[in-house]
Amino acid sequence: MRAILVDDEGLALRDLERQLTKIGGMEIVGTFSWAREALEQITRLKPDVVFLDIDMPEISGLEAAEQLQIIDATIDIVFVTAYEEYAIKAFDHAALDYVLKPIHSERLSRTVRRLQQHKPHLAKQTIKPVIATVRCFSRLQIEYGKSEPFSWRTVRSQELFAYMVYKRNQPVRKDILLELFWPDTDYKKAFTQLYTTIYQIRKSLEMAELNIRLTNSGTDYYLDLGNNHYDINDWEESRRELPELKPETAHLHLQWLEAYTGDYLSEHDYIWAENERQRLRDIWYNHALAVSLVWKEAGYRKEALQVYDLMERKLPFLEEIYFLVMQCHAEAGNLFLVNKKYEQLCMMLQEEFGIPPSLPVQQWIADLNK
Repeated sequence: MRAILVDDEGLALRDLERQLTKIGGMEIVGTFSWAREALEQITRLKPDVVFLDIDMPEISGLEAAEQLQIIDATIDIVFVTAYEEYAIKAFDHAALDYVLKPIHSERLSRTVRRLQQHKPHLAKQTIKPVIATVRCFSRLQIEYGKSEPFSWRTVRSQELFAYMVYKRNQPVRKDILLELFWPDTDYKKAFTQLYTTIYQIRKSLEMAELNIRLTNSGTDYYLDLGNNHYDINDWEESRRELPELKPETAHLHLQWLEAYTGDYLSEHDYIWAENERQRLRDIWYNHALAVSLVWKEAGYRKEALQVYDLMERKLPFLEEIYFLVMQCHAEAGNLFLVNKKYEQLCMMLQEEFGIPPSLPVQQWIADLNK
Protein backbone atom coordinates (compact mmCIF):
# COMPACT_ATOMS: atom_id res chain seq x y z
CA MET A 1 0.00 0.00 0.00
CA ARG A 2 1.53 3.31 -1.12
CA ALA A 3 1.51 6.10 1.47
CA ILE A 4 2.30 9.82 1.61
CA LEU A 5 3.01 11.60 4.91
CA VAL A 6 2.42 15.33 5.39
CA ASP A 7 3.38 17.24 8.55
CA ASP A 8 5.09 20.62 8.96
CA GLU A 9 6.85 19.41 12.15
CA GLY A 10 10.02 17.65 11.06
CA LEU A 11 10.39 15.47 14.16
CA ALA A 12 6.75 14.39 14.04
CA LEU A 13 7.09 13.56 10.34
CA ARG A 14 10.15 11.40 10.92
CA ASP A 15 8.58 9.66 13.93
CA LEU A 16 5.48 8.77 11.90
CA GLU A 17 7.66 7.44 9.07
CA ARG A 18 9.78 5.41 11.51
CA GLN A 19 6.75 3.86 13.19
CA LEU A 20 5.01 2.99 9.91
CA THR A 21 8.22 1.42 8.58
CA LYS A 22 8.54 -0.67 11.73
CA ILE A 23 4.89 -1.81 11.57
CA GLY A 24 5.23 -2.76 7.89
CA GLY A 25 2.65 -3.09 5.17
CA MET A 26 3.25 0.45 3.90
CA GLU A 27 5.47 1.65 1.07
CA ILE A 28 6.16 5.28 1.94
CA VAL A 29 6.52 7.00 -1.42
CA GLY A 30 6.77 10.60 -0.21
CA THR A 31 7.13 12.81 2.88
CA PHE A 32 6.26 16.50 2.79
CA SER A 33 6.36 19.46 5.16
CA TRP A 34 3.84 21.46 3.11
CA ALA A 35 0.44 20.27 1.93
CA ARG A 36 0.83 22.23 -1.30
CA GLU A 37 3.95 20.22 -2.22
CA ALA A 38 2.15 16.95 -1.51
CA LEU A 39 -0.87 17.92 -3.61
CA GLU A 40 1.41 18.76 -6.54
CA GLN A 41 2.91 15.25 -6.40
CA ILE A 42 -0.30 13.22 -5.98
CA THR A 43 -0.73 12.39 -9.65
CA ARG A 44 2.91 11.32 -10.02
CA LEU A 45 3.20 9.31 -6.78
CA LYS A 46 -0.28 7.71 -6.92
CA PRO A 47 -0.70 7.05 -3.18
CA ASP A 48 -3.36 4.77 -1.75
CA VAL A 49 -3.42 6.65 1.55
CA VAL A 50 -2.32 10.08 2.77
CA PHE A 51 -1.47 10.68 6.45
CA LEU A 52 -2.26 14.37 7.03
CA ASP A 53 -1.51 16.71 9.90
CA ILE A 54 -4.38 19.17 10.32
CA ASP A 55 -2.84 22.31 11.80
CA MET A 56 -0.43 23.39 9.04
CA PRO A 57 0.43 26.80 7.54
CA GLU A 58 -0.75 27.95 4.12
CA ILE A 59 -3.03 24.96 3.45
CA SER A 60 -4.50 23.09 6.43
CA GLY A 61 -4.96 19.36 6.47
CA LEU A 62 -8.74 19.77 6.19
CA GLU A 63 -8.35 21.98 3.10
CA ALA A 64 -5.86 19.53 1.62
CA ALA A 65 -8.31 16.67 2.20
CA GLU A 66 -10.96 18.53 0.19
CA GLN A 67 -8.56 18.92 -2.72
CA LEU A 68 -7.49 15.28 -2.47
CA GLN A 69 -11.08 14.19 -2.83
CA ILE A 70 -11.34 16.23 -6.02
CA ILE A 71 -8.06 14.86 -7.43
CA ASP A 72 -8.81 11.21 -6.57
CA ALA A 73 -11.70 10.18 -4.33
CA THR A 74 -10.29 6.64 -3.94
CA ILE A 75 -7.34 7.89 -1.82
CA ASP A 76 -7.83 7.09 1.86
CA ILE A 77 -7.14 9.90 4.32
CA VAL A 78 -5.84 9.47 7.87
CA PHE A 79 -5.61 12.64 9.95
CA VAL A 80 -2.78 12.83 12.47
CA THR A 81 -3.09 15.74 14.89
CA ALA A 82 -2.66 16.89 18.46
CA TYR A 83 -6.13 18.42 18.60
CA GLU A 84 -9.23 16.37 19.43
CA GLU A 85 -11.63 19.16 18.44
CA TYR A 86 -11.02 18.55 14.74
CA ALA A 87 -12.41 14.99 14.86
CA ILE A 88 -15.94 15.74 13.67
CA LYS A 89 -14.70 17.92 10.80
CA ALA A 90 -12.20 15.25 9.88
CA PHE A 91 -14.80 12.56 9.41
CA ASP A 92 -16.92 15.05 7.49
CA HIS A 93 -14.05 14.99 4.99
CA ALA A 94 -14.39 11.21 4.58
CA ALA A 95 -11.38 10.42 6.73
CA LEU A 96 -10.78 6.72 7.29
CA ASP A 97 -9.18 7.34 10.69
CA TYR A 98 -8.14 10.04 13.13
CA VAL A 99 -4.94 9.50 15.16
CA LEU A 100 -3.95 11.74 18.05
CA LYS A 101 -0.40 12.85 18.80
CA PRO A 102 1.75 11.70 20.44
CA ILE A 103 1.33 8.60 18.31
CA HIS A 104 1.38 5.23 20.04
CA SER A 105 2.53 2.22 18.00
CA GLU A 106 -0.41 0.06 19.05
CA ARG A 107 -2.90 2.72 17.95
CA LEU A 108 -1.08 3.24 14.65
CA SER A 109 -1.00 -0.52 14.06
CA ARG A 110 -4.80 -0.57 14.32
CA THR A 111 -4.95 2.16 11.68
CA VAL A 112 -2.72 0.14 9.34
CA ARG A 113 -4.87 -2.96 9.83
CA ARG A 114 -7.99 -0.91 9.12
CA LEU A 115 -6.45 0.40 5.90
CA GLN A 116 -5.52 -3.11 4.84
CA GLN A 117 -9.04 -4.35 5.54
CA HIS A 118 -10.44 -1.44 3.54
CA LYS A 119 -8.22 -2.29 0.55
CA PRO A 120 -7.19 -5.95 1.00
CA HIS A 121 -6.03 -6.30 -2.61
CA LEU A 122 -3.37 -3.62 -1.98
CA ALA A 123 -2.24 -5.18 1.28
CA LYS A 124 -1.42 -8.40 -0.58
CA GLN A 125 0.58 -6.49 -3.19
CA THR A 126 2.85 -4.77 -0.69
CA ILE A 127 6.45 -5.52 -1.64
CA LYS A 128 8.84 -6.23 1.17
CA PRO A 129 11.64 -3.66 0.92
CA VAL A 130 15.20 -4.74 0.20
CA ILE A 131 17.44 -4.88 3.28
CA ALA A 132 20.67 -3.18 2.28
CA THR A 133 24.05 -2.72 3.94
CA VAL A 134 25.82 0.62 3.70
CA ARG A 135 29.57 0.05 3.99
CA CYS A 136 32.04 2.80 4.84
CA PHE A 137 35.13 0.80 5.79
CA SER A 138 37.71 1.81 3.17
CA ARG A 139 35.13 3.12 0.66
CA LEU A 140 31.44 3.82 0.30
CA GLN A 141 29.49 0.81 -0.95
CA ILE A 142 25.84 -0.19 -0.83
CA GLU A 143 25.10 -3.90 -0.95
CA TYR A 144 21.49 -4.50 -1.90
CA GLY A 145 21.22 -8.04 -3.17
CA LYS A 146 22.11 -7.39 -6.80
CA SER A 147 25.27 -8.26 -8.73
CA GLU A 148 25.65 -4.84 -10.35
CA PRO A 149 27.14 -2.12 -8.12
CA PHE A 150 24.94 0.63 -6.75
CA SER A 151 24.95 3.49 -9.24
CA TRP A 152 25.59 7.12 -8.27
CA ARG A 153 24.58 9.83 -10.73
CA THR A 154 27.43 12.15 -9.72
CA VAL A 155 30.50 12.15 -7.49
CA ARG A 156 28.92 14.96 -5.44
CA SER A 157 25.73 12.99 -4.80
CA GLN A 158 27.85 10.08 -3.57
CA GLU A 159 29.77 12.29 -1.15
CA LEU A 160 26.66 14.07 0.13
CA PHE A 161 25.01 10.72 0.79
CA ALA A 162 28.13 9.56 2.68
CA TYR A 163 27.97 12.71 4.80
CA MET A 164 24.26 12.20 5.55
CA VAL A 165 25.03 8.61 6.60
CA TYR A 166 27.67 10.02 8.94
CA LYS A 167 25.02 12.40 10.35
CA ARG A 168 22.28 9.76 10.22
CA ASN A 169 19.22 10.12 12.44
CA GLN A 170 19.87 13.78 13.16
CA PRO A 171 18.81 16.92 11.27
CA VAL A 172 21.47 18.64 9.16
CA ARG A 173 20.89 22.29 8.34
CA LYS A 174 20.91 23.25 4.70
CA ASP A 175 23.24 26.19 5.31
CA ILE A 176 25.82 23.79 6.78
CA LEU A 177 25.63 21.63 3.65
CA LEU A 178 26.06 24.72 1.47
CA GLU A 179 29.12 25.83 3.41
CA LEU A 180 30.64 22.36 3.36
CA PHE A 181 30.02 21.37 -0.28
CA TRP A 182 29.69 24.69 -2.14
CA PRO A 183 31.68 27.22 -0.08
CA ASP A 184 32.78 29.35 -3.05
CA THR A 185 29.53 29.21 -5.04
CA ASP A 186 26.97 31.98 -5.29
CA TYR A 187 24.29 31.41 -2.63
CA LYS A 188 21.40 31.05 -5.08
CA LYS A 189 23.37 28.74 -7.39
CA ALA A 190 24.55 26.70 -4.42
CA PHE A 191 20.97 26.14 -3.30
CA THR A 192 20.06 24.96 -6.80
CA GLN A 193 22.98 22.53 -6.79
CA LEU A 194 21.99 21.27 -3.33
CA TYR A 195 18.41 20.58 -4.42
CA THR A 196 19.66 18.88 -7.59
CA THR A 197 22.05 16.68 -5.63
CA ILE A 198 19.36 15.70 -3.11
CA TYR A 199 17.07 14.81 -6.01
CA GLN A 200 19.82 12.64 -7.55
CA ILE A 201 20.33 10.78 -4.27
CA ARG A 202 16.61 10.13 -3.90
CA LYS A 203 16.33 8.87 -7.47
CA SER A 204 19.29 6.52 -7.00
CA LEU A 205 17.74 5.09 -3.82
CA GLU A 206 14.37 4.82 -5.52
CA MET A 207 15.82 3.00 -8.55
CA ALA A 208 17.46 0.47 -6.22
CA GLU A 209 14.14 0.09 -4.32
CA LEU A 210 15.85 0.84 -1.00
CA ASN A 211 13.97 1.80 2.12
CA ILE A 212 16.33 4.68 2.95
CA ARG A 213 14.61 8.04 3.38
CA LEU A 214 16.18 11.45 2.85
CA THR A 215 13.55 13.92 4.02
CA ASN A 216 13.24 17.68 3.95
CA SER A 217 11.78 19.49 6.94
CA GLY A 218 12.16 23.11 5.90
CA THR A 219 15.57 24.25 7.13
CA ASP A 220 17.26 20.88 7.27
CA TYR A 221 17.57 17.40 5.81
CA TYR A 222 17.35 14.12 7.68
CA LEU A 223 18.54 10.65 6.64
CA ASP A 224 16.75 7.63 8.09
CA LEU A 225 18.41 4.31 7.26
CA GLY A 226 15.31 2.47 8.46
CA ASN A 227 15.98 -1.22 9.07
CA ASN A 228 19.00 -1.28 6.77
CA HIS A 229 22.47 -2.06 8.09
CA TYR A 230 25.45 0.27 8.47
CA ASP A 231 28.77 -1.53 8.83
CA ILE A 232 30.40 1.09 11.07
CA ASN A 233 27.47 1.09 13.49
CA ASP A 234 27.26 -2.72 13.43
CA TRP A 235 30.98 -2.97 14.16
CA GLU A 236 30.76 -0.61 17.14
CA GLU A 237 27.63 -2.33 18.46
CA SER A 238 29.25 -5.76 18.23
CA ARG A 239 32.07 -4.56 20.49
CA ARG A 240 29.54 -4.05 23.29
CA GLU A 241 28.44 -7.66 22.91
CA LEU A 242 31.95 -9.06 23.40
CA PRO A 243 32.65 -10.96 26.64
CA GLU A 244 35.02 -9.55 29.22
CA LEU A 245 38.57 -9.44 27.84
CA LYS A 246 40.53 -12.34 29.31
CA PRO A 247 43.21 -14.68 27.88
CA GLU A 248 40.52 -17.29 27.16
CA THR A 249 38.19 -14.80 25.41
CA ALA A 250 40.83 -12.71 23.66
CA HIS A 251 40.40 -14.69 20.40
CA LEU A 252 36.85 -13.30 20.12
CA HIS A 253 38.22 -9.79 20.55
CA LEU A 254 40.81 -10.54 17.86
CA GLN A 255 37.99 -11.53 15.48
CA TRP A 256 36.37 -8.17 16.20
CA LEU A 257 39.65 -6.40 15.40
CA GLU A 258 39.95 -8.32 12.12
CA ALA A 259 36.46 -7.14 11.13
CA TYR A 260 37.96 -3.64 10.81
CA THR A 261 38.71 -4.01 7.11
CA GLY A 262 40.06 -0.52 6.45
CA ASP A 263 39.96 3.04 7.71
CA TYR A 264 36.70 4.95 7.42
CA LEU A 265 36.22 6.13 3.81
CA SER A 266 39.99 6.05 3.37
CA GLU A 267 39.70 5.64 -0.42
CA HIS A 268 37.77 8.90 -0.72
CA ASP A 269 39.29 12.35 -0.37
CA TYR A 270 36.61 13.68 1.99
CA ILE A 271 38.04 16.30 4.33
CA TRP A 272 35.02 16.15 6.66
CA ALA A 273 35.59 12.40 7.21
CA GLU A 274 38.99 12.79 8.89
CA ASN A 275 37.68 13.24 12.46
CA GLU A 276 35.50 10.14 12.22
CA ARG A 277 38.35 8.22 10.61
CA GLN A 278 40.67 9.12 13.48
CA ARG A 279 38.02 8.32 16.11
CA LEU A 280 37.45 4.82 14.76
CA ARG A 281 41.17 4.22 14.27
CA ASP A 282 41.81 5.18 17.91
CA ILE A 283 39.08 2.81 19.12
CA TRP A 284 40.60 -0.01 17.09
CA TYR A 285 44.21 0.71 18.10
CA ASN A 286 43.51 1.03 21.83
CA HIS A 287 41.56 -2.21 21.85
CA ALA A 288 44.32 -3.96 19.91
CA LEU A 289 46.79 -2.80 22.55
CA ALA A 290 44.53 -4.18 25.28
CA VAL A 291 44.21 -7.59 23.58
CA SER A 292 47.95 -7.89 22.99
CA LEU A 293 48.66 -6.93 26.61
CA VAL A 294 46.27 -9.56 27.98
CA TRP A 295 47.97 -12.28 25.96
CA LYS A 296 51.46 -10.98 26.66
CA GLU A 297 50.93 -10.88 30.43
CA ALA A 298 49.47 -14.39 30.33
CA GLY A 299 52.65 -15.64 28.62
CA TYR A 300 51.08 -16.12 25.18
CA ARG A 301 53.79 -14.31 23.22
CA LYS A 302 52.92 -15.98 19.93
CA GLU A 303 49.36 -14.70 20.17
CA ALA A 304 50.54 -11.24 21.24
CA LEU A 305 52.86 -11.11 18.24
CA GLN A 306 49.92 -12.06 16.03
CA VAL A 307 48.09 -8.94 17.24
CA TYR A 308 51.22 -6.80 16.71
CA ASP A 309 51.48 -8.11 13.15
CA LEU A 310 47.85 -7.12 12.54
CA MET A 311 48.52 -3.68 14.04
CA GLU A 312 51.56 -3.17 11.82
CA ARG A 313 49.59 -4.10 8.70
CA LYS A 314 46.88 -1.60 9.61
CA LEU A 315 49.26 1.14 10.80
CA PRO A 316 52.60 0.46 9.06
CA PHE A 317 54.23 3.81 9.91
CA LEU A 318 53.81 3.83 13.68
CA GLU A 319 57.09 3.47 15.61
CA GLU A 320 55.32 2.33 18.78
CA ILE A 321 54.20 -0.94 17.18
CA TYR A 322 57.74 -1.82 16.09
CA PHE A 323 58.96 -1.08 19.60
CA LEU A 324 56.30 -3.34 21.15
CA VAL A 325 57.47 -6.22 18.93
CA MET A 326 61.08 -5.55 19.90
CA GLN A 327 60.21 -5.59 23.59
CA CYS A 328 58.29 -8.85 23.17
CA HIS A 329 61.27 -10.53 21.49
CA ALA A 330 63.61 -9.11 24.14
CA GLU A 331 61.52 -10.63 26.94
CA ALA A 332 61.82 -13.98 25.16
CA GLY A 333 65.62 -13.51 25.00
CA ASN A 334 65.72 -13.46 21.19
CA LEU A 335 68.22 -10.66 20.49
CA PHE A 336 68.47 -11.58 16.79
CA LEU A 337 64.78 -10.85 16.17
CA VAL A 338 65.01 -7.66 18.25
CA ASN A 339 67.78 -6.27 16.04
CA LYS A 340 66.06 -7.43 12.86
CA LYS A 341 62.91 -5.53 13.84
CA TYR A 342 64.99 -2.48 14.74
CA GLU A 343 66.56 -2.54 11.27
CA GLN A 344 63.07 -2.66 9.74
CA LEU A 345 62.07 0.33 11.87
CA CYS A 346 65.12 2.33 10.77
CA MET A 347 64.45 1.54 7.12
CA MET A 348 60.74 2.46 7.37
CA LEU A 349 61.39 5.79 9.12
CA GLN A 350 64.15 6.75 6.68
CA GLU A 351 62.10 5.89 3.58
CA GLU A 352 58.86 7.46 4.76
CA PHE A 353 59.99 10.44 6.85
CA GLY A 354 63.75 10.78 6.42
CA ILE A 355 64.33 10.51 10.18
CA PRO A 356 65.99 8.02 12.55
CA PRO A 357 64.15 6.26 15.41
CA SER A 358 63.32 8.35 18.47
CA LEU A 359 66.09 8.86 21.05
CA PRO A 360 64.41 6.65 23.72
CA VAL A 361 64.23 3.74 21.25
CA GLN A 362 67.86 4.30 20.16
CA GLN A 363 68.98 4.33 23.80
CA TRP A 364 66.95 1.20 24.58
CA ILE A 365 68.49 -0.83 21.72
CA ALA A 366 71.98 0.44 22.60
CA ASP A 367 71.60 -0.64 26.23
CA LEU A 368 70.25 -4.05 25.14
CA ASN A 369 73.24 -4.72 22.86
CA LYS A 370 75.91 -3.80 25.40
